[in-house]
Amino acid sequence: MSRLAAATVAGLLLLAPLPALAAPDMAQAAPAAGQGLDQTQDQSGEQNEGAAANAAAAPAAPVPDPFLAEMVATCRDAASGDPGTLKKLTDAGWGPVVDGATETPFYQSFTGEKDYDGVGTVDITWSLEVYPTMSEGYCSISVETALRKIGIADLKNLAGFTGQIRETDQGIASTWQEQGATPTTFIQADQHNADLYFILDVTRLMQKPAADIPYVTPPPQDDQDDQDDMGDPGTDTDTTNAVN
Repeated sequence: MSRLAAATVAGLLLLAPLPALAAPDMAQAAPAAGQGLDQTQDQSGEQNEGAAANAAAAPAAPVPDPFLAEMVATCRDAASGDPGTLKKLTDAGWGPVVDGATETPFYQSFTGEKDYDGVGTVDITWSLEVYPTMSEGYCSISVETALRKIGIADLKNLAGFTGQIRETDQGIASTWQEQGATPTTFIQADQHNADLYFILDVTRLMQKPAADIPYVTPPPQDDQDDQDDMGDPGTDTDTTNAVN
């Protein structure tokens, strides 16, 4: 076949009407989508019911809750920026270590943990940031899966603070701040129903002039390579030019 004939045949094929495509049956498609939505809603409802049942089965918090009171006091100390904070939490058994990878004259962060009977293993992280006219202290305490409910409602009686508590199917959440026109301390405390995860955050703003944060020696390294190891609280970075 010549090129001209081939081109003619091709042109005719292009001009030929295409077979009609069958329109989708929307009446059948719609129920499928609706069924998917119903299934999602059913699963969500089951999860909420499961979380509520888990929370109902968990041991109640004592009233007042001594654990919550101690955690609030500990986190307020950690976020205070006071020079004796590290020693105070060390003496209290938290075993804190400085994050040497981020330590500078104007920033420090620490981590530690402690076991509490009837509650579980408690993790703590706190940091201090220094700015030209103020400093910010931050502390976070958490329990991955608490063995009981935490008495967050006790925070309604925290002297000098105002805030609110909100309960949903997922758990209990609360937010607080110091009373007054210029509050400096802010607190949030939450607990999930499904896994009883608990977290307490304290932020403190301090009108302090800039000052270098005292250098804290990072923990010793357990190897000599250039990689961080699981369970190694320090880092394997070069400390030749470490801040002193």
